[in-house]
Amino acid sequence: MSNENDLGVGPGASAAAMNDIPTLQNSEAGLKLMRARQATYAAATRVQHLQLVITLAIPVAGAVLGLMSPAWRPYIAALSLIISFLDAAVLDRLQRKRLQTAAKVAEQFDTEVLAIPWNAFVAGKRLDPELIDEAASAWTGEARRRLILDWYPPVVGAAPLHLARIICQRTNLWYDSRLRRRYGFAVLAIASTLTALLFIAGLALQMTLIDFVAAVLAPASPVLIWSIREYFRQKDTADAQETVKSEAEALWERVKAGACGEDECLDRAREFQNSIYTRRVASPLLFPFLYRLSRNSMEARMKVGAEQMLRQAGVAV
Repeated sequence: MSNENDLGVGPGASAAAMNDIPTLQNSEAGLKLMRARQATYAAATRVQHLQLVITLAIPVAGAVLGLMSPAWRPYIAALSLIISFLDAAVLDRLQRKRLQTAAKVAEQFDTEVLAIPWNAFVAGKRLDPELIDEAASAWTGEARRRLILDWYPPVVGAAPLHLARIICQRTNLWYDSRLRRRYGFAVLAIASTLTALLFIAGLALQMTLIDFVAAVLAPASPVLIWSIREYFRQKDTADAQETVKSEAEALWERVKAGACGEDECLDRAREFQNSIYTRRVASPLLFPFLYRLSRNSMEARMKVGAEQMLRQAGVAV
């Protein structure tokens, strides 16, 4: 077992920065990568908005129209099938491509700020600087700049780099997992409520089974399919991240016990980063409004979690 001095930390360790994470993440190079990341995710979000219009708004409007005008019901049913195909074959693929680019920008930010080697086997080649500059130029303004300052808790600057990396990666995994669970339940609840209202309306109008299928079930099916898919995709992503977070916490316990040196911690950090990158590429988007609603409270909790880990390592915060 080691004591606090074996970890390179101890009382008063926060008197001077022990790593460059707080500085690098707010440097011009770091903020440029974050602007490019945010702009690329915004582009993917615009595709998401289009998906919501054609998979949610149009079917719901069609269901209401079908309830009021029986002559429109066959056309509404056909439109619902076309929408399902367009969503799966075109829009979903476009969104995935933009998510992949955004994930690679985020990976470059993390590897540079956290001083982790780039893994070309997992992430491929780095993005061209021209592409990053183009994306970053689309996301400007002081209000937006404030949103990306201090991406990781600045208090981690008080710890040695090999400890600070683990804290940053662990808080990253916690934050995203928590947000996705909230999002998944919200999506499923909203879609289920809309479908239930349509079902009740059909019963109130005493529709025949054929009319009910054509006017209610067919238009509502894209909404239900989308919401169920989103719920399970978000849940699966959150579950996977919880597993990786548990591994990061187990590594943290080894570090506190003096059983993991700096080189091994760097290797494990690269393994965690592989998982984070893979999650970013494969994970579905979140509604921006949910992030904005949860941001302040979750970032406050993230800071508390980071401070607690630092205290466990004997770092004064």
